[in-house]
Amino acid sequence: MQIGRLIHETLSEISGDLDRSLRDLRPLELDWRPCDEANSIGFILWHQIRVEDAWVNEFARGRSPVFTTDSWDVKWNIPGHHTGFGYTRENIDAFVTPPLSSLKQYGQSVRKETITYLDGLGCEDFDLQPETDHPWRQGYTVRRMFGHILCELSQHVGHIRYLRGLQRGLDR
Repeated sequence: MQIGRLIHETLSEISGDLDRSLRDLRPLELDWRPCDEANSIGFILWHQIRVEDAWVNEFARGRSPVFTTDSWDVKWNIPGHHTGFGYTRENIDAFVTPPLSSLKQYGQSVRKETITYLDGLGCEDFDLQPETDHPWRQGYTVRRMFGHILCELSQHVGHIRYLRGLQRGLDR
């Protein structure tokens, strides 16, 4: 099996799990936090989409993220360079969750860009090391980037499912 196909299949499975986890959630459930130090489902969803956008579009492709090119930063009043990484409690307290339909639209646009990029890669392209001045991305290959994205997305879907379970109970 080619690595690209494996990544496609894994992204598809993660998307299906995410869709089931978001089904029928109300705005109050998207904003709910079990304590002041925790993130909400809405924040986690925005963050995971934004991170995929940053890795694929900014790091790997060297272009502007969908977040700014489609003006989601302006629509949601979130600085264009923010990903949610390193947010403090004060940042989380101030975060205004965008409507779920808009988050899904942003996510679909990012995933389309990810798949377009992925489909254009040959086997040898996964060994490329994009240039970066970001200290935490030094030495990352395209392969390692995709591995990181898959791990992060999986973890965040688990966070979302857990928060939904705390609010609604098992599988509700």
